[in-house]
Amino acid sequence: MSLLFGLLVFIILWVMFFAEWLSSWGAAYIVQHSATGLEAFLMANMNLWVFIGIILGTLSTIYFGGQA
Repeated sequence: MSLLFGLLVFIILWVMFFAEWLSSWGAAYIVQHSATGLEAFLMANMNLWVFIGIILGTLSTIYFGGQA
């Protein structure tokens, strides 16, 4: 139950505040550092990497039991 609550809180905060911040931070990095290629691709898609991390973290917590 705590995994579901923590995931729900994180997703709400991410959608409301952090997604826009990550997008603007990635765009500013690309412009300031003249990033091209793979570096620009990775920075421009920061929200995608966070989403993939959420999915992998949730699945690994469910698979390994989440208990220390």
